[in-house]
Amino acid sequence: MKRLALVGLAALGLSACSGKLPDGVDESILTQSVGKSIGSPSTCVVIADADGKLVWRGGGYVTCSRNLPDCDGNQTTAETLLKASLGKPARFISCPSPAAAVNTVGWSIGPVPTGEGKPARNLTYVAVMEGERALPGLEIKDRVERAFKKAGF
Repeated sequence: MKRLALVGLAALGLSACSGKLPDGVDESILTQSVGKSIGSPSTCVVIADADGKLVWRGGGYVTCSRNLPDCDGNQTTAETLLKASLGKPARFISCPSPAAAVNTVGWSIGPVPTGEGKPARNLTYVAVMEGERALPGLEIKDRVERAFKKAGF
């Protein structure tokens, strides 16, 4: 029982340190919608506020922490690219991945769209897929932004 209480406190402490999705955004719908639209074991979607604080992650920590080609000749992680992209214009890119000869990586990076009649939230997202069937960056954008809308952004 004591161990369970410690685990509960640890989980509460971790969630207190992370950011929070804006009011009116349903986390369970966001998780389901992203999973249905671009979900795979090689997919990561991260959202941060204007200060770079992570407010949501779709995809496991390991998946989101993988070094992948940034399509400019360097390697990066989704979270590193997210922090470097705060407040910058959207980009949608794809390129070969050296992980396997047939793999590609697709990136969608930009501001989280604000729905009609909703206040500006100043959030930025990065969505990435890597693998044999990775979608191109522009297709990832279309799908993930539809998922954001369904969740209440």
